[in-house]
Amino acid sequence: MSVASTSRTIKFISKAGTYTAAIMSPSGDLYQDYEGTTNDVTAIYPNFETLKPILYFVCTSSRVAEGVANPDGMEYYFNGTKITFSGGVSTGTFAGYFKTVAPSGDQLYYGLQIVKNIAALAGYAPAVIKMVATVSYGTQSDTIQASYTIPIQQATGSSYRVTIAAGDTKNFVINTKGGSCILKAMAYQSGNALSKDLTYVWEKMGATGWETITGATAQTLTIRADDINTYGEYRVHVSRAGAEIGSDIQSVMDTSDPYDIDPHPSPEDEAITEDTTGNGQVTYTPVVVTRGTSTKALDTQFYFVLKDAAGVYLNSDRTTPKSSQTVTRAHCVQAGGDVSVTITSVL
Repeated sequence: MSVASTSRTIKFISKAGTYTAAIMSPSGDLYQDYEGTTNDVTAIYPNFETLKPILYFVCTSSRVAEGVANPDGMEYYFNGTKITFSGGVSTGTFAGYFKTVAPSGDQLYYGLQIVKNIAALAGYAPAVIKMVATVSYGTQSDTIQASYTIPIQQATGSSYRVTIAAGDTKNFVINTKGGSCILKAMAYQSGNALSKDLTYVWEKMGATGWETITGATAQTLTIRADDINTYGEYRVHVSRAGAEIGSDIQSVMDTSDPYDIDPHPSPEDEAITEDTTGNGQVTYTPVVVTRGTSTKALDTQFYFVLKDAAGVYLNSDRTTPKSSQTVTRAHCVQAGGDVSVTITSVL
């Protein structure tokens, strides 16, 4: 079963506004499976030398004037090591594995293209791509980062994979009033796309949990600006000949909305360490603000939904309106890693 692998980073920058960064893959969740053993690999799929997938850095700003923020500069890291480039092609340890992508025409984002298989490069273990952007507003500047995990594992059993890909060129972002974007469910077996005997069930993350979207049973789902407020999450379940073979989760951003939720995390880096001598919790005390200001727009409470990467709930009080929510080390242990926090205003 495939699960969403995008890791969102939300950073409050008091001197310059609120920035939200995410790494998006229009191809759907990236992964690599290998057959054989690490000492005798007989096949790797999907083949990145053919697919050449791109990861885009999508950074939005709370300011009306910006909407989608345009970084002044980008740095890229593979498993914690900075990638160097010459002429847009990676050099050194990662020579020839990556290419940089810059905004061009209708394509608004910086990104990183993977042009070679990375399973061996990562030691046949999960790979983490980190992107760090320098953003400025007037004379002020800061950095914001986001990470993306690419699972790499030995193929087992039927090797089914389900992922949500972009069904258009909008990369899961609605950036115009009345706009829309399209999600497309893709199912694979041993790296080969499936097309027969498939059925689909689409769900949306509501204020209190996953809600089935009535009538949404096609391979594609169109998300309109009226369907979400700033940010939405969608999940698809795919069955083959009546038996479910997998599910996936994908987030959608609407940068045209007039309101933002400023999450006000404490501490601001939103990091919880496994080591008990480090930070053990993050508390969110959100505020709904009008885009472009730091002024409270609505006097409201919020629903908080905590879940792991597969969309499994971690908190039982998700239907209770509250003004704050604390994520603890115990939540991370229960999730087996990162915890996703969905914040929805009551009003």
